Amino acid sequence: MKKLEQYFGYTEEDLRIFKDEFMEFLPERIIDSHVHLWNKEFFKSSIPAERLDQNPFLDLGFEAFSFEDFKTIKDKLFPTKEYNGIFFGLPLKEMDLDKNNDYIQNICKANNTYGLYVPDSNLKKIPADFFAKRFIGFKPYPDLVEYGAPKDFSKLDIDVSIFDFVSRNVLEFSEEYGLILLLHIPGKDRLNDKRNIEEIRTIGTKYPNIKIILAHAGRSYCYEDIRESINYIKDIKNLYVDTAMINNVLVLKVLLEELGPDRILYGSDFAVAALRGKNVDINNKHYFVTDTPKNWSLSSSYMKLESFTFFVYEIIRAIKRASCFTSTDKEKINNIFYGNIKRLIDNITAS
Repeated sequence: MKKLEQYFGYTEEDLRIFKDEFMEFLPERIIDSHVHLWNKEFFKSSIPAERLDQNPFLDLGFEAFSFEDFKTIKDKLFPTKEYNGIFFGLPLKEMDLDKNNDYIQNICKANNTYGLYVPDSNLKKIPADFFAKRFIGFKPYPDLVEYGAPKDFSKLDIDVSIFDFVSRNVLEFSEEYGLILLLHIPGKDRLNDKRNIEEIRTIGTKYPNIKIILAHAGRSYCYEDIRESINYIKDIKNLYVDTAMINNVLVLKVLLEELGPDRILYGSDFAVAALRGKNVDINNKHYFVTDTPKNWSLSSSYMKLESFTFFVYEIIRAIKRASCFTSTDKEKINNIFYGNIKRLIDNITAS
């Protein structure tokens, strides 16, 4: 397994893309609302072979993504920009969540930034000194649902409820203090799953003080994922979306037009977004395409894919194109990349 610095390359063509397409488009300050950090020592168990095609983070090609790795990547990808993040661990069954959460809080305290706590699915006690550890919310995840043995990971796309992995304690504590709930919704139908819609609406209604952020815009990688479903969530006043790994222009156009730019938060999904590739929509289904073959992507060792740039650049490129189609002004664009998440942070930390 390679280290990230051996895996990651930055070319003159990448720099040209940044200068020509993004230098003027992006604000001087950026807050990435979706960044995973972990060290290889945090894995508490080995990864079964059948798991490698279920989550990109299990088959990246490098073994860790530390805060030092993040700094290396952001300095390369965003020269001249002040680029920071909201950090959280890797929410997978194989991870020691306590160790990863401790790492995040140490990073946040040392670097004057903020993190999200990754809870297990039945968190019964909120950690002491939650706010002193610079946590501003939670990042629950369907992969952490306990089924007993043997674990059937295929159920993540069949019968998992949001309330199976978001405990009442998380919801009530988040409501009391107006915290962020970064929600990766389950189910193979994503936002077209009626139960997901109903449960998101229930949280929004019962816990109006929570800042609900749908990770990956509710996993809306394809236009059909959001085309109709946006109508059932756009009136939830405390609902936001992040752009992590979304590079479909039509999806972002719908979000800008129907949800509005004030509720869209730029997010990358580092470390996956540091790979070279793009998401594609084929027959209303989502696929990753990468320049090197992965268990979870479309690729071929026989194809010449050297011209690929990074997922994160494709995300920003799609935001830029969608903003042109919707005539989104510069102030609103700057807020997507900085102002919107900064307001949420300030609202939480001022209370």
